[in-house]
Amino acid sequence: MTSNKFDFAAFVLAGGLGTRLRSVVSDRPKPMADVLGNPFLEIITGLLAAKGVEKFVMLVGYKGHSIEEHFINLKFSHLNIIFSSEREPLGTGGAVKNAERFATDPTLLVNGDTYLDVSLNELYEFHTAKKADVTLSLFRVDDVSRYGSVSITQDGVVTDFHEKDENSRNPGLINAGVSLLSRSFISSLPDKISFSMETKVFPGLVNTGRMFGLEQKGPFFDIGTPESYREFQEFVSASQSGIS
Repeated sequence: MTSNKFDFAAFVLAGGLGTRLRSVVSDRPKPMADVLGNPFLEIITGLLAAKGVEKFVMLVGYKGHSIEEHFINLKFSHLNIIFSSEREPLGTGGAVKNAERFATDPTLLVNGDTYLDVSLNELYEFHTAKKADVTLSLFRVDDVSRYGSVSITQDGVVTDFHEKDENSRNPGLINAGVSLLSRSFISSLPDKISFSMETKVFPGLVNTGRMFGLEQKGPFFDIGTPESYREFQEFVSASQSGIS
């Protein structure tokens, strides 16, 4: 890693079906949802590129050809954008394993439907200092019921994951969808099966001292519902107007 430039690849999860957003985004994969004339995926790619990420691996599935066509036509001269396709849904864990040949040490893993203005320098330095297998970016919200929550020690060791619970409308830390994964961790994942990293792998790392969480200050948006999608559009509009 050099100043203002990172050598690691960013794996961007862009293969989901986006069923909750279908009522307002039905003609394209969720990460390509239009935000004031630009696909959401292009916005988060630009955000990370501005922070020094130059290599992107788009983990595509549902309508993945539209993502490939868009980014190929953009021809980012300073970015290396490649695609890892899945023939059938592999879940977040299976998609990462399917792209193992492109992994770096560490590898940045980014949800293709969340926006987090992450401090990559802070995340990288924390991950390296802890010699972590996994470091999650966490964000504090007033109501964790939609997301589930994560508990950590003062040193950042992940001690528990709490499932989504509509009756638990408490403040807390959530997984904000930007993580660093060691290459050895990716190599250890099961091959050629569909599985969720969040439910099948991460809970097994609780209290091992190999998974850490680092709170980030945001801003953070998850465009998974029509309401949150609209909120992000309003945020971008305000930002462009110089209001935010």
